[in-house]
Amino acid sequence: MLGEQGESKTNYQIIDSHTHVFPDKVVDRAMAALSAQYQAAPLTRPTVAGLLQHLDATGVDGAVICPVATRPDQVHSINRWIAGLTEERLIGFGALHPAGADLDDEIQFLIDHGIPGVKLQPHFQEFDLLSSTTLRMFEKIAGRLIVLLHAGQEIKPIDNVQPTPQRLRRLHESFPDMQLIVAHLGGYQMWDEAEEYLVGQDLYFDISYVFGYAADEQIARIIRNHGAQRMLFASDFPWQSPAEVLAGLDRLRLGPAERQMILAQNAIRLLQL
Repeated sequence: MLGEQGESKTNYQIIDSHTHVFPDKVVDRAMAALSAQYQAAPLTRPTVAGLLQHLDATGVDGAVICPVATRPDQVHSINRWIAGLTEERLIGFGALHPAGADLDDEIQFLIDHGIPGVKLQPHFQEFDLLSSTTLRMFEKIAGRLIVLLHAGQEIKPIDNVQPTPQRLRRLHESFPDMQLIVAHLGGYQMWDEAEEYLVGQDLYFDISYVFGYAADEQIARIIRNHGAQRMLFASDFPWQSPAEVLAGLDRLRLGPAERQMILAQNAIRLLQL
């Protein structure tokens, strides 16, 4: 946590702000379903142990776990699993679903257990980003929890993209006090629209799953124009390795201060580590 003057009491030099792991008892079933839908292979078996081994191998000090409840009835068990994690290097985000009947209870549970945020993925959770039901959920979250939102296309393209940069701009304008992290540098495979609608807004981007898919020149331009102080190092493990992201950052030739902000300082401030 932060000290009285706001200084960090952690030794984090690199924090991966966007990773996915599953309980041992469901990981194989979950990954089979995701691999079939994405038509992509994970780097490794994404359990807590598998993630920690990968962090050690790539020199990453800590990571944020980002679970997604594809159905409302999964929220309760996911949040209890996250709350029960004891590995100090891992920061758990919670899960919510706008169709859940017990949103107030689950939000309070997350707050009571020191869980700082939630991960939302409209496509897999099958909700409209700007429906009245979803907006009611954001009303309950705003000012209380950080929100990490998938943005842009899927690995396997879909027709009806909910979290487009333009729609995310509308969401941000509706809830300006909500601490919002927009994944994949503002919108996977929608980086031109991200530059038009989101760059310069008072929200965070993470840089997960962009190196090798967006041009390095565009990544550097977005970082420069949005501001390194609003960027978070992230990989989307197990779909991309932190090592690939580190190599991508090296290619951008950022200044030391910019690099330190992206690698850990911004996450430490946002998460109050």
